[in-house]
Amino acid sequence: MTLSVLVLRPIEGARKTARRAEEIGLTVNIDPLFVIESMDWKAPPASDFDAVMVTSANGVQYAGAELSNYKQLPFLAVGEATAAAARQAGFNVVETGSGGAIDLLQSLPADRYSRILRLTGKDHVKLVPSGREITLCRVYQARALPLGAIAQKALRQGQVVLLYSVRAAKILITEMDRLDLDRSINYVAALSPNIAQAAGSGWKSKQIADQPTDDALLSLAGRLCLP
Repeated sequence: MTLSVLVLRPIEGARKTARRAEEIGLTVNIDPLFVIESMDWKAPPASDFDAVMVTSANGVQYAGAELSNYKQLPFLAVGEATAAAARQAGFNVVETGSGGAIDLLQSLPADRYSRILRLTGKDHVKLVPSGREITLCRVYQARALPLGAIAQKALRQGQVVLLYSVRAAKILITEMDRLDLDRSINYVAALSPNIAQAAGSGWKSKQIADQPTDDALLSLAGRLCLP
């Protein structure tokens, strides 16, 4: 039996993932588990920093007009999608990390970027001390939604569920338990080991992408979907 892919990302990211999945021959169900919303925030003076760091394209797209205050600063991006959004907004992207915020910080030259403004979501990865002065501003939030009817129907039939965050994994299993949905007929394709761990046990299969990228996750999903 050929399985379908269930995408729970916020709608903009979900549509991009769906297009790429369909290009490689996968059938996709979209039912976002989150909606992205801007948050009110006060922009600190740009002169207080020597770089701005963003770990999601949402940080660029939902930061609002205040973001333009920092266009003269070097931009540190986590992921190609974030870097692309920053370039489109007129920023000079000087570093693009392929892991998370911690990996990006560890890869930076020791003698540069000592004062960093980090623009992030309400829910974010907390950083360990790095010897740099990092000021955090929350500029958007991913508001959780109840598991939708499309997702419920798909999960009752058996799906390959794409999981992009620890929070999504935790919310999904809570919702599945609330709705008495059977994990054992569904597969998980997780972007990273900590996401897979957060998804808990009881799945028919739970596997991790070779790299923390959308392409790697879809490649894994393709192997799980096809007979």
